[in-house]
Amino acid sequence: MNKVFSINLTLYIGLVLTAVVIFLAIFGPALAPHTLTETLNVRYENGTILAPPLKPFESAEYPLGTDFWGYDLLSMVFYGIRYTLVISLVITIIKMSVGTIIGLYIGTWKKAPSMLVAFENAWSYIPLFLIVFFFLYPINFDEMVASSYLIYYFIVITSLVSIPSIISSVRKKSTEIAKSVFIEAAKTLGATRNRLVWWHIFPQLKESLLIMFILEIVQVIALMGQLALLNVFIGGTLFRPDSHIFLSITKEVTGLVGSARASIYGASPHILYVPLAFLLMITIAFSMLANGLKNRFQANYQRTPWIKTGFEPKLKPKRKMLLARTQEKRTKSI
Repeated sequence: MNKVFSINLTLYIGLVLTAVVIFLAIFGPALAPHTLTETLNVRYENGTILAPPLKPFESAEYPLGTDFWGYDLLSMVFYGIRYTLVISLVITIIKMSVGTIIGLYIGTWKKAPSMLVAFENAWSYIPLFLIVFFFLYPINFDEMVASSYLIYYFIVITSLVSIPSIISSVRKKSTEIAKSVFIEAAKTLGATRNRLVWWHIFPQLKESLLIMFILEIVQVIALMGQLALLNVFIGGTLFRPDSHIFLSITKEVTGLVGSARASIYGASPHILYVPLAFLLMITIAFSMLANGLKNRFQANYQRTPWIKTGFEPKLKPKRKMLLARTQEKRTKSI
């Protein structure tokens, strides 16, 4: 029974789900049963009329059903999941790289400027999706603007507005480490600022930065979902005034959810539920991976209590569990 509780199931489930998401992002278009231009032709088959919107599992040709225009939902998700993962990953790499470097060096200062602290506090109250929304909204509905340009524009704007929060987090963590005794010893021995940052402070933060990196991917996906609720889809929005609908050009997963959110009130809610299920899978995968890694690092640090960390240990190390078992056996034998 103790073995079951000692297994870090969160980490393993997160790894499996993340591997599935990455696999779909790489091979999704090849596995898609239809292209993005193929539609369901109305026909009579086995005593029933097949016509859009087709519900899930009604036809083997369209396993998860179709939308109102006959486009395969599974194919659209398989094509769009690549955009969701790649865009969020690129933004996270940019803002984590720049924010970590700047935050590490600022954290080695003797005292952070009061203006910097005031700016960090003020910036933390600003909803970032509103800033990105006002930058994207004027050009996102222009069909003359290429989708690639809109994607690059979104990556740049989102990275720039997200860097201050990363700088703030890394600065605070590195400032705490800079007050340690071994940092003072390194300074006494003549260590330069670059050596302090990359040989002493950064190794103490690498676990926290890895967890932060994974969680920032979730934050970017959440930002994309918030924009989708305002009909601003990554890669461009198609507006059809005759039917007053908004469509995603790239078929990105959050865009599919945003364009289909009105279906929840109709007779075909599966048009919303199918992309929403994949979006939840992506979010849960990275969230469980981050929590699993956090538990793993907690257990490792618990074996070495002389290493100070901000994590509260939850998992019991195997060594302590073996000692507890031997003590139980001894008491039973007595």
